[in-house]
Amino acid sequence: MIYFNFSSKIRGLCTVKDGAYLIAINPCFGSESQRRTFEHELIHVLEGHLGSCTSGECEAAVTALLNDERFAGF
Repeated sequence: MIYFNFSSKIRGLCTVKDGAYLIAINPCFGSESQRRTFEHELIHVLEGHLGSCTSGECEAAVTALLNDERFAGF
């Protein structure tokens, strides 16, 4: 995980660089927002979303997992 100063509209992203997963978080947001963004991006990695689904499909899947009560406090 790295910090990267994106525009104020981007909280974070995940990608693959040199065969390794990279999660970048925008440090311009508060610590709670950064934590939630990291969780969101980590789910993309764990679910294998990178390059495997459309943005809408991936975002819907992550939102469903984050809203699942079984994962409360993750």
